[in-house]
Amino acid sequence: MIEYILWFFLVCAVLFVIIGLWIGIHYWLAPHVEHPDGKARITGACRDTMEIRLKFKEDRVAESAHWTDGCAYSLNCVCSAADLAKGRTPDEVLKIDADLIQESVGGLPEDHLHCARLAAETLQAALDDFMRKSQKGKADPQPI
Repeated sequence: MIEYILWFFLVCAVLFVIIGLWIGIHYWLAPHVEHPDGKARITGACRDTMEIRLKFKEDRVAESAHWTDGCAYSLNCVCSAADLAKGRTPDEVLKIDADLIQESVGGLPEDHLHCARLAAETLQAALDDFMRKSQKGKADPQPI
């Protein structure tokens, strides 16, 4: 009986270590942007959620990060949208649409075209968040 209990605890410990390593590696490999200038998280009709964070420097996207809980097509599309935004001005980011995202991932099956649309919508919402924050900062008078 003691042997079974020891084996149980040993197996639990090994699983705990494996899960801890998986979470740590996933967090380490996922791109992060601390204190983003613009961010958006949108859930589509397909129930996939995408998030994009943008950091601007000298009126260009300096860093971008993405996240999704969706399928591989969603991951490819949101990753592509975030990468396409890097180095571009807000006006250039406005031109990134679902067709450009679809083209950059090498095409999508008909039943996954919505992934590119959701990625484009999330990118535009993150840009909109940045624009609202930057306009708000300009509208507020600075104290003397």
